[in-house]
Amino acid sequence: MKWPLVSRPLPNAEIPLYNRYYLHAPKASHVDPVIVMGTEFEADALLAFLQEKNRKGGIILTTAHALIRATGLALAQFPEMNTRVVGRRVYRFRDIGIRMAFFHRKANEIDLLLVTSPDKKSVEDIAGEVWRRLLEAARGNGGRDRDLARMRKVPAFWFRQMMRFYGFLDRHFHLPAVSRLDELRGGSAMVNDLSHAGSPPMRSYKPSRFADGSDSINLTLGPAETKLVMRDGAPVEIRVMPLFMRADHRLADAYQIGRFLAAMRETLQNPERLAVTSTGQ
Repeated sequence: MKWPLVSRPLPNAEIPLYNRYYLHAPKASHVDPVIVMGTEFEADALLAFLQEKNRKGGIILTTAHALIRATGLALAQFPEMNTRVVGRRVYRFRDIGIRMAFFHRKANEIDLLLVTSPDKKSVEDIAGEVWRRLLEAARGNGGRDRDLARMRKVPAFWFRQMMRFYGFLDRHFHLPAVSRLDELRGGSAMVNDLSHAGSPPMRSYKPSRFADGSDSINLTLGPAETKLVMRDGAPVEIRVMPLFMRADHRLADAYQIGRFLAAMRETLQNPERLAVTSTGQ
């Protein structure tokens, strides 16, 4: 049994006033606390970095692994973003955890995995964890896969009652994580790498909010595109990748989100920062 959140909520003095407006807004106001912000970054350096690492290393690195690492570094830089709402109070997470969506080929559906402390791990360590989980899912022999198989057999009526009861407790009480299925509550951020082959150019993206209240931040990476820019008075072709962020206005305002997204952008444009572990920072 683990307690993903610290025991005491943030005092009001540490919560910006306008965030508190959203936090304490009545349901009758139909308030929408979701903020979505998008940007793009020059991807040539990142793609070259991954290509060089794959050429020399023993494990395949992808943009998904870089995105997890960059998100972990950004949360370490801005710990005020590593929070979630319980009831009408804001709690910090004890550690940094990143959830990632992936396609579970054996079950033919989307599943999630959790990478803990990505700010303290190398990109190679993160990739190793992700590939091991994907291999377990492909074989269907992991403990989580057995639990998910049992959940799929629950009739719709009882599944709905379970989710309503669990959702009520999760929204209003500071709960521990007691099983493999709710370990995902140990992360405030979720990442989606939608830059896979065949994916269309991404102009906008509005990620839905997962039923789990710990999903406070969502970062989505789109496919690389060629773009013509002017450099020293001459046209130059570069590759860019879109990056979208969804956040909760009860936890952060547009200024904080902008700083967070700018830090992500800088890290991905300077991928050598991904190779520096916390002991060397």
